[in-house]
Amino acid sequence: MLSFQQGNPDRSESRKPTAATTASVIMFAFAASVLGAAPSNAAGITTVKVASYNVDSAWREVSQPEVPTWDSRVVGVKNVINTVKPDVIGIQEARNITVGLRTYTQASDIQRMTGYAMYQPADGATVPIPIMWRGGLFQMTASGYKVFEFKPYPDYGRAMTWVRLKSKATGKEFFVFNTHFEVGADEQAARISEATMLAAEIKRVNPGGLPAFVTGDFNAQASISAPQETQLNAIGYTDSYGIAAARMHPDYNTYNGYTVPAVGDQRIDQVYVGAASNISVQHWENWTPYGNQIVVGRPPSDHDLIYTTATFP
Repeated sequence: MLSFQQGNPDRSESRKPTAATTASVIMFAFAASVLGAAPSNAAGITTVKVASYNVDSAWREVSQPEVPTWDSRVVGVKNVINTVKPDVIGIQEARNITVGLRTYTQASDIQRMTGYAMYQPADGATVPIPIMWRGGLFQMTASGYKVFEFKPYPDYGRAMTWVRLKSKATGKEFFVFNTHFEVGADEQAARISEATMLAAEIKRVNPGGLPAFVTGDFNAQASISAPQETQLNAIGYTDSYGIAAARMHPDYNTYNGYTVPAVGDQRIDQVYVGAASNISVQHWENWTPYGNQIVVGRPPSDHDLIYTTATFP
């Protein structure tokens, strides 16, 4: 069942769609599927569909043998991406990792199967958090990363990556920053530190205030007191969920634990928009896998892909 919600920054519960609302959703979905959220040059407006997707480490087959292996799951991941067709994706947990006698290169697998362009620094902390985009629509004009802390293999520590992209249709540039914060109820201090360093690096990289997006698995429930919220709000960035004109599946957790659907309002995966004050967010969605996106009765990752469609002049 599809759940739909008109944008309301102060509420997360879903609303029952009226017939008129349902028609609007269908028309929106049709337009999105036709346009693919590709950049538009109508009146110089750039439209971008930006996603965040934690694809889960291939190590899962060791920690949870009942979950399908990466070789099976990546097919579902590919099918999710090729169905949603985000323009840009911040990926998390796409590791280069050895499990038994097998070495997995998860991000390269996704890139090969989807045809997206990719920025993936070779630093051990940044390999799991590449950024991918539709190379036919955008050109990368700058890139970089910052490591927050260093840890030994296989953790490496937390970090952030970033790219500056230029729309081939409109010539407009924008930034995408991607990160993955520390997990664990006892790691709030680490997440506060990571959020502080993330915000400082974003401000350093984008001093001119170009339109920008921040994607990530923040491992902290979205709230006004969450580390990512306080630090990113302070530099002019806003959770796209709160300002979207329409929302799809707001009543599902973004962390699904390999169940479909995971009913709840826990959002640890987010897309922030900011810097420029003229970014408009039309749509936010927590994508729920179905059909060939399901792998042996499970979603292909323990997180859903979430995305935002936004425009800026």
